[in-house]
Amino acid sequence: MFDTLYHSTHPIFETWSPLHFLVLFVIFGAAVVMMRFPRRVRTYEGPIRSALIAALLLQQFLLYSWYVFNDAFDVVDALPLYPCRITMVLTLFLLIRWNDAVFTFTLYWGLIGAVLALLFPDTNGLGFPNVMFIQFFLGHGALLLGVLFLAIVHDVRPSTIRLTAALRWTIVYFLAVVSINAWTGGNYAYLRIAPPVPLLDGAPSFPWNVPITFGVVAFLFWSLTASFTQWTKWVRLYEAKRSNGS
Repeated sequence: MFDTLYHSTHPIFETWSPLHFLVLFVIFGAAVVMMRFPRRVRTYEGPIRSALIAALLLQQFLLYSWYVFNDAFDVVDALPLYPCRITMVLTLFLLIRWNDAVFTFTLYWGLIGAVLALLFPDTNGLGFPNVMFIQFFLGHGALLLGVLFLAIVHDVRPSTIRLTAALRWTIVYFLAVVSINAWTGGNYAYLRIAPPVPLLDGAPSFPWNVPITFGVVAFLFWSLTASFTQWTKWVRLYEAKRSNGS
């Protein structure tokens, strides 16, 4: 069992395989249910919060135990400096202790990062039941649902003010990571080598890719703000129709 979880190399994970679609259906389905029934989320706030904390703690254990048992822990790749790894830790913190300023960064990077990672996953090619596969989808699924949960419970929505603050923090984050990548030789925040995302296909090499990546991030953050604004209008309209009908 141990060797299967930590050292198996087969089956190889393939993007857009039936297994991938199944995982996406479960995670995105749960996200839609949370957004559709926010009152139920608030009603069962305690159990949902506990489940998300447990999932994120388990993900952290699985990820770093995989590094240890495969003798792969190094500063080049294993530090929690990728956007999703940072926001997983921040989401775990916010589930335990709320901080509105921290959530602004987590809201945008958590939602955008989780969705992109789930659609274009990087499990080192390792499929189920390897721990790398399990922790990847467990962590990113819990990240997406955790950020949505916090937004619902604390009644927070993307806004122009939060968008501006998130972009400022992103600039600080990018500047810090560029220096860390130069020191470690890593690719944190994918600022040295672009991730497998269609919007960044054909991007130039470092350092010219950094402003392009920031521009793509800014566009995605703006799109998220606009989408949530429209979603809120639809929900209010639906609730108004229900109220008038009753």
